[in-house]
Amino acid sequence: MHLIKKYANRKLYHTNKKQYITLEGIARLVQDGEAIKILDNETGDDITSSILAQVVLQVRGRSAPQLPTTLLTGMIQFGGDTLANLRRTLFDSLGGIYLIENEIGRRIDILISGSKISAEEAVYWRRLLLSDEFAESAKTHMADQNIDMPSRNDVVQLNSQVDALASIVEQILTKQ
Repeated sequence: MHLIKKYANRKLYHTNKKQYITLEGIARLVQDGEAIKILDNETGDDITSSILAQVVLQVRGRSAPQLPTTLLTGMIQFGGDTLANLRRTLFDSLGGIYLIENEIGRRIDILISGSKISAEEAVYWRRLLLSDEFAESAKTHMADQNIDMPSRNDVVQLNSQVDALASIVEQILTKQ
């Protein structure tokens, strides 16, 4: 694992290689699949996720498409307080309801082609599952669910996973 320390002067020091490293250097390590850990030199706090967020926004932002404004706005508005808010923001910003409706339609088509349901039954299920009333009740149900608050460790782990996914997406976009 690559251990990097951030000093008060905002410089990043790669302790394994005994030299300073830039955000671009950190991006290369992550892209190469290397495990990294970044610590604040003064407090000893693990600040890996915040530095990786800087990498995503600074390094990735130069050449790749930006993160959706609705996603960033939602994250700021909700303050990142809960994992549920993050999920809801991501779901909404990526057109989650539209994706679900398409998947329901695709599965109904498979049932018809496999002779599991008739065309009349398909019309009934489409009307039932894809109605506006159903979509609104699903949103209300999601908002009303009693979701346990994640621990700090859960959030740190999720941040690391999101950062890893962002890196993979960047690699895919770079190859295209």
